[in-house]
Amino acid sequence: MVRKAGCAIVGAVMLMAAGCAHGASPAASEATRLDAVMQALPLASSSPAPADAIHNAAVVVEDPAQKLYYAKGIGSAREGGAVTITAQDQFPIASVTKTMTATVILQLAEEGKLGPDGIETTLGSLGVFAPAVLDRLMTFEGRNYGAGLTIRQLLAHQSGMRDVFMDDAKFTSDDHQGNAAPESFGGVLLGVLGAHRKCLDTPGCDTTALMTGKTWTPWDASQPNNSEAGILNFYLNHKGGATNGLFVPGQGYHYSDTGYIILGLVIEKLTGDTLHAAYRKRLFDPLGLKHTYLEYATRPATTPHEGHAADFYIGDFPGRTGRFNISFDWAGGGVVSTAEELNRFIRALGEGRLFKKAETLALMTTPQWRQMRGDIAVERGLGVSRLTTSDGISYFGHTGFWGAIMLYEPGTGISLGGTLNQVGHNPAVWAIDLLRAARPRTAAAN
Repeated sequence: MVRKAGCAIVGAVMLMAAGCAHGASPAASEATRLDAVMQALPLASSSPAPADAIHNAAVVVEDPAQKLYYAKGIGSAREGGAVTITAQDQFPIASVTKTMTATVILQLAEEGKLGPDGIETTLGSLGVFAPAVLDRLMTFEGRNYGAGLTIRQLLAHQSGMRDVFMDDAKFTSDDHQGNAAPESFGGVLLGVLGAHRKCLDTPGCDTTALMTGKTWTPWDASQPNNSEAGILNFYLNHKGGATNGLFVPGQGYHYSDTGYIILGLVIEKLTGDTLHAAYRKRLFDPLGLKHTYLEYATRPATTPHEGHAADFYIGDFPGRTGRFNISFDWAGGGVVSTAEELNRFIRALGEGRLFKKAETLALMTTPQWRQMRGDIAVERGLGVSRLTTSDGISYFGHTGFWGAIMLYEPGTGISLGGTLNQVGHNPAVWAIDLLRAARPRTAAAN
């Protein structure tokens, strides 16, 4: 559905080379096609507003072979504002963070920090949790599996653990058409959103007193039985806990943020430092990602990296303007970045610059589990997914709950980083449309 040209679209296309002798740069036609994909987005500012509206979107698409660098934003960066979002504006990347967490874990494995068994090392051998906690962490058919969970199983979502944000002890999100189960963390959190909105309109009301305004810690080992002490504490204790697993570890697939929060704790244990420090030292600083950081982190401070934050939306509710606290996702989804820097990260990963050995990237991208989403085959690796369309074109990367995405096409070296900043909009189809538009016509025909 193509919106009118009068939509608020601001962008930049930088064609970083001399053009052909007879006129336009060879990338000019690709830029025109990219513009068309962006103009087709269903903006809430359209009249009438479409039912599936988004409020803003930003993207960077890069193809060094064509000397194409396309950066564009559409829609207002903040609710009620007149400034259009740009590729330099910051947004929460949600589960795209998992690729960063997995990258650090695999770097530690390369360095021997996981021991001789590498990613087959068990959680019980690392000293992250007390034995009593390991015994509670995941059970299936009367057996405790916590201590025997491997790093590979956590990375590949094959641990059998329920997702603290989407599943409760009785139901998974699949039982609720992809929505959060009632007593999951996400289900309880969204149930408070109405009270949060009312609080915003009430003079003197403090949103930090609500679950939606609270800054959460991933795990408080000093209060293992207190469901309000941290995210894993909630998982272990809320309504009796959601530790009843879904299958024997390694014998199935179930997407679980719980496992990635645990992987964040593994990183802190093995590095002796904070998760944000590990990200900065190993990923952000070497790549020059000055505007990417782990939100709500205190060591190192995030202030030097904070900039202009765009709103993300839950329906028509603007998260930033509405002071919605998203500290809960941490190693599974707590990073803030920009379209420009997400693209830079996925390029570095795709080009093999984040690992010492080529085999590590091959391991990361090797499918562990496969499923179909419409006509797209989704193959889950270790912290990344490979998306293959019906005509055989493959990309790898990750999407995020708030609408973020990064993808890399190994066959051409074209990459993308961006966001739709809207819950409920899977950005994969939009991103693939953009990557197809960026391909030279000869490549697109192959």
